[in-house]
Amino acid sequence: MERPIVACIQHRLIVPQSADEYDAHLSRFLRTAKAKGAELALFPELSGLATAIPIFSGWRNDLLRRAGQGQRPRAGVWQRAKARLAGGAASIVRADLHKSLLQALAEMPESLHDAYAAAFSALAQRYEITIVAGSLYDYNPASGDIENVSLVFGPDGALLGRQAKVMLSSQDRAVSGAAEGWTIIPTPAGRVGILLGNDVLYPEPARVLAYQGADMLLTMAAVVNPASYHKIRQAATARCQENQLYGMASFLVGPDPFAAADAAPFVGKSAIFAPLEFTPRFSGVMIEVGSPLAEGVITAELDYPALEALWQESETPLRREMPLLQAGPALAALYGRALPLAEADPLLLESTAPAASETEPDAGVESIPAGPEVSRQREALPAGLGPVETEPGVDSESYAQIPPIWPDASFGHTPGDLITLPAITPAERQAAQAALLGRMEAHAQNVDTAAAEVRSTILQASEQVRAAASETPEEVEAEIVQVVASARLELDDTPPAAALEPAAEPALEPPAEPAPTPRKFRWPWQRR
Repeated sequence: MERPIVACIQHRLIVPQSADEYDAHLSRFLRTAKAKGAELALFPELSGLATAIPIFSGWRNDLLRRAGQGQRPRAGVWQRAKARLAGGAASIVRADLHKSLLQALAEMPESLHDAYAAAFSALAQRYEITIVAGSLYDYNPASGDIENVSLVFGPDGALLGRQAKVMLSSQDRAVSGAAEGWTIIPTPAGRVGILLGNDVLYPEPARVLAYQGADMLLTMAAVVNPASYHKIRQAATARCQENQLYGMASFLVGPDPFAAADAAPFVGKSAIFAPLEFTPRFSGVMIEVGSPLAEGVITAELDYPALEALWQESETPLRREMPLLQAGPALAALYGRALPLAEADPLLLESTAPAASETEPDAGVESIPAGPEVSRQREALPAGLGPVETEPGVDSESYAQIPPIWPDASFGHTPGDLITLPAITPAERQAAQAALLGRMEAHAQNVDTAAAEVRSTILQASEQVRAAASETPEEVEAEIVQVVASARLELDDTPPAAALEPAAEPALEPPAEPAPTPRKFRWPWQRR
């Protein structure tokens, strides 16, 4: 489909008493999306957890479900009063939905999955729309772990794919494990790549999905910290600009029924993104929800032919030209060691560069297969870069030469295409660290010298200020007159003393008071 309409949904996480109640809650948003012609709807992260609440057993959970009725926007006075009583009783007996969720994941994970899949599959089939369901914690039979996963259902209710979260938050780590990677999911509205929560904060996941041919990047999040919301929102915009793709970000809002009663609510402003060239004021945002706490549905039309034309004609050829030959070997070496920035050695890039005397000039250039723009980039390749020994413990087949992103680019690995770099021996690392320490000490000495000079300058300025402050006003005025007189002499040879001597101002006499007006005598009968 060339111009599909997509919908981004922002809603609250309620505590339903039954599956039908949550179905009715989600149907409100899907009816609006369908009325606007949407063919794909995106729900926020963790919104699928509400499908598990009706199957929690026990009278404590019944109290929590009754207490949740008072949080409805249109709840009446009597309903709120009963909910307040149920909530007070639930706090006394220490009822906790989070504990019930953990117990259900341990005892009946299949039931949670079935309730979740049945709810969103039925909605997709009823409204004939592709649904990217809000995530929940689900059991993965392949890995044997609990994962934060989102399922995608087609207009006929069939399962199209699944995507689990990789970069976990502190809340996720207490419940689930990390997934293995990211894969695009073909849908009638286009090929989608899903980024759950913190996954969007890193450029690599979106780039992997772009290489697989994604048409849009779908971000879903559930955060309570406004700073985290802004990070995810801006990161989602950046991922779309880096890869020149459409995108959406759906946020969960309102109270968290799985947290303490005084916990901060979920916040976020859902939005639909596009390349800057397609948006008003070049903001990258096509449309967004007006409030970070309110529910809403936003829609937009995605123009795929215009997007492909942008890939070919854009003045910033982000998909046609990439610094693969310059950054590829270094990134392969760094990523091959699986070290985050906090643990990486700052000298790693210096030590991985091969010496010019050890390799033949331009020996490695011919071993790289040709691709778009490769001939132009080879001219800028530094001399001396050539094939070296493979790092011990790293399979050379794990590296591949990746071409620039193109709509029909296939994602795969070809053994032996990318240059690998040598490992660092302990002696080399120790020598590099010693050299770094020497440079740091020299830098510290330079800083101390500069600081001493600054202190001396400040002291001199302070002395000048004190000397100026000790002069009387008459001395200051005389000095000013002398300086101005010298300047006048240089300009027009005028005698300074007479010219600059201030003229005596005439004394101002106080104004004369007006003479009092004599009062006319009047008889009493005239005084009216």
